[in-house]
Amino acid sequence: SFLVPLLVVTSVAFAWLWLTGKGGPVEDRNSAGGSLEVDSVYYVFISEIELFSTNPEEAPWDSGDAPDIRYRLAWQDVTIHESEKKENSLIGEWSGVREGALGKLLGEDKLNAGKLRAAKEGTLRIEVEDVDALTPNDPAGTVELKIMSLQEGVNDLRYDEKTEGNAIKRLLIRLVAKDQPMEDIVRKMR
Repeated sequence: SFLVPLLVVTSVAFAWLWLTGKGGPVEDRNSAGGSLEVDSVYYVFISEIELFSTNPEEAPWDSGDAPDIRYRLAWQDVTIHESEKKENSLIGEWSGVREGALGKLLGEDKLNAGKLRAAKEGTLRIEVEDVDALTPNDPAGTVELKIMSLQEGVNDLRYDEKTEGNAIKRLLIRLVAKDQPMEDIVRKMR
């Protein structure tokens, strides 16, 4: 009879973990870059987005073609970066350096990233969409992350299933500290 309360508590705990974990990353593998420093400025961009094979409503993307992926980064509810679109692909890849930019001749304007300041209460919102030419763009998903939960370097977030309104399968988020020589910044953002 003493096992009944134990089984109830254990069952409730497992149910709570299962219900609250749904929709969050199933795996978060960060690079060895280290924790962010509070009040430091970082460049941020997405180097890879993978979407599920169907949109959040379980319908095909773009009448059977793959989606045209674009993302937007927002910090303090302001868009700090918007990517170029990657056409007809379930996996979009971006560099943090604009095409044609030469390493040592770079200025900040040649970087292809947003800037944010690490704050204890700050959040980064990632909005991903399928860009359509003739019809309104289709949302692919939105993820909101606490900035201080991220690491400098590559943050690898993977989702095992779609949720209502979210068809993002994987995100590779890169953060690079601004307070270093431009040559080092460029090397880390390529």
